[in-house]
Amino acid sequence: MLNGVGAPVAWSILQKKGETLQARFEAQKTVTRDVDRFRERAAQIGSIEELMKDRKTLQFVLEAYQLEGEIDKRAIVNKLLTDDPADVRSFANRMVDPRYRQINRDFGTIEGPPLADAALVEKIIDQALTNRFEKAQGEANPGVREAMYFKRLIANVTDVNGLMSDRVLTTVARGALGLPDKFGLLEFEQQKRILEKRIDFEQFKDPKQVDKFIQNYLIKTQNEQAPAASNPMMALFGGGGGSAGLLSLIGRQV
Repeated sequence: MLNGVGAPVAWSILQKKGETLQARFEAQKTVTRDVDRFRERAAQIGSIEELMKDRKTLQFVLEAYQLEGEIDKRAIVNKLLTDDPADVRSFANRMVDPRYRQINRDFGTIEGPPLADAALVEKIIDQALTNRFEKAQGEANPGVREAMYFKRLIANVTDVNGLMSDRVLTTVARGALGLPDKFGLLEFEQQKRILEKRIDFEQFKDPKQVDKFIQNYLIKTQNEQAPAASNPMMALFGGGGGSAGLLSLIGRQV
């Protein structure tokens, strides 16, 4: 991946060569092996109960919805896969996170083998690999994963309520606008009023404006991380936030 080049530079490269880089990523043996296994198991799994018992296959499904971190929350995952999407009282519909509603819409109406639909299987593969690719970019350059996610979804968001229902979209918007971390401590309505004054959603219909917005986010993110990373002396005084700093050795009573 694009290690060590910095998030803004990595983003520029991805805009030009992203498809090629993703194709190379997906051609890796570890990735193709996982895809082959998923396709094979998809044809064999006869029920949601069987899917829940197959951790690797379930993990791949959850990756498609960026919910891989929820795999050990068995009761929640089961609800997402089985609740009726039309039920306004369902778990997914009571949550603000759009990822929950998406997976519930795809699985909640299925009767019988949950992965028998070839179109759904291919959708899961495509989304899971996109998630993996974006995650890899974020590991190489912090902020890039969120930026790629923002670019993919922001065109479908038309107001602040839609933006604030998604934690990642809100994070990118806050960063691009230069709002401090304490912004998240404000009441919802206070946050909403500030964002309504600062964001014109019409701009997100223009790819160039979206790219400019994302560049602002990445530059500010990189600048926030720069002092501790660029000055090795900061690490001695705990500037990196880790436990190995000098303050952790001499205590906090200074």
